[in-house]
Amino acid sequence: MNAELHITEVLARAANGDATAFDTLIPKVYATLRRLAHRQRAHEAAHTLETTALVHEAYLRLVVQDGVAFADRAHLYAYLSQVMRRVLIDHARRKNAQKRQAPDMTAAETPSDIIDVLAIDEALTRLAAADERLARVAELRLFADLSSQDIAEVLGVNARTVERDWLKARTFLSACLLPDT
Repeated sequence: MNAELHITEVLARAANGDATAFDTLIPKVYATLRRLAHRQRAHEAAHTLETTALVHEAYLRLVVQDGVAFADRAHLYAYLSQVMRRVLIDHARRKNAQKRQAPDMTAAETPSDIIDVLAIDEALTRLAAADERLARVAELRLFADLSSQDIAEVLGVNARTVERDWLKARTFLSACLLPDT
């Protein structure tokens, strides 16, 4: 049985109430989760949270969810990328709060790294306020590393729509993140 089919089967078991299904799933998707976490950390620029810690935190948040069902691996990865993004944002906010209380920082956790994480989150939030689907496309492209076809499946649109949305989202995010000249 190929890996994707097995993942879909395990997700179906989990949706039907099999409490042990996720335990068999994680070894099959762990390498992909590490890749997603590494990519998240690269985008977020907050290198104070290790990749393994990010994967484990995402897994813990996944298993405590009741009633979460995933149609396929694309939906699972989309969900987990959102969880990882939230973990990094929460971590950056905690670091930012600690920084205000005790300004003794290591070189790895400079204020600009924390601001970058929060600026990206703010830009995505602003995009979501303007157009929820564009924000979702950007999030899935940037953080879940999904293809246009996978994003199209998750959102229920065609791949060409995803490509147009990605172009619009990229333009919006660039305008938000680039300094005014």
